[in-house]
Amino acid sequence: MEDKKFLLKLLAVTSSFLYEALAAIIVGFLIGYGLDYLFGLDRILTIIFMVVGAIAAVRNFMVRVYRLGANEND
Repeated sequence: MEDKKFLLKLLAVTSSFLYEALAAIIVGFLIGYGLDYLFGLDRILTIIFMVVGAIAAVRNFMVRVYRLGANEND
């Protein structure tokens, strides 16, 4: 029974990662696009902020999975 609960929690964290990553990339795009427009740059900040958003989403996913594993071991 414990394994089923752990797998369901892991599935919930994994499925939420897709939406979180998509939202982070979209927000990064919008911020970067706005700053590129403001400073007259050619998509440099757009790319940088999209990459930073993707990295932040992956980091958050790894932290959630680590916490889930740490709670399971207790």
